[in-house]
Amino acid sequence: MQPTESRILLIITLGTLLLITSSIFIVVFLFYFRRKQLINKQEKASLQTQFNQEILKSQIEVQNTTLQQIGQELHDNIGQLLSVAKINLNILEGTKQEEENHEYIKQTNEIIGQSIQDLRSLTKSLDGDFVQQFGLQESMTHELQRIRKTKKFETEITLTGEPYTLGYEREIILFRIFQEFLNNSLKHSEAKNIIVKLNYGLTHFNLALSDDGKGFDYEKVTTHNLLSSGAGLRNMARRCELIGAKCSLESLVGKGTFLGIEVPTRKSLNT
Repeated sequence: MQPTESRILLIITLGTLLLITSSIFIVVFLFYFRRKQLINKQEKASLQTQFNQEILKSQIEVQNTTLQQIGQELHDNIGQLLSVAKINLNILEGTKQEEENHEYIKQTNEIIGQSIQDLRSLTKSLDGDFVQQFGLQESMTHELQRIRKTKKFETEITLTGEPYTLGYEREIILFRIFQEFLNNSLKHSEAKNIIVKLNYGLTHFNLALSDDGKGFDYEKVTTHNLLSSGAGLRNMARRCELIGAKCSLESLVGKGTFLGIEVPTRKSLNT
């Protein structure tokens, strides 16, 4: 082989190796560049999610504090006024009165007494510390009893599994979702029965809420920004996101409404 041919072959070989090396470098560079872009995108999405959760958490904390303050004001001010009125009626009831007047005083006294009990029950519902002290199930039972006393609704609550705590933050959010569902049922659904089911599983806690009301067109309600119930439904979904829960809402006109919530337990999150 001539020196010239050897030189040409060497140049071709080196050029080929250089081309292959360059191609590998470009592929590796593009791979890592794309990977970095993906990581940055995921980090940005994660930060945005954390930011949204912190905003929602702050809103819920402010709302919870406001409800507690309202409950305390009701208890301290209106409760005291009702108590004074009841004391005065007790005094009048003990004095000599015409039979007709005495009966009116007695009835009014009973009404005020019931109002005081209802007010105390309401302030407990507004107070988030009630959930912390008595737990989710007991708080829901108390709320359903308060609704049942109106004699306009029948309520039922069932439990399966061995109860455990989900932590105050998650339980107070679940309780507020529960209250929002009840509020929608009482105001809009014309329901007669409200059913609550709690299932304490090994890896997940499931909450099922349902009523037998008139139902609604889900798409129509959630896209109508001026409708208060639509805002309430979106608020429930956002609260579920805050605690990492899956939320499923089903409703048909004339078929009632169902809300299912699945919350991972601490154990499932650590596995």
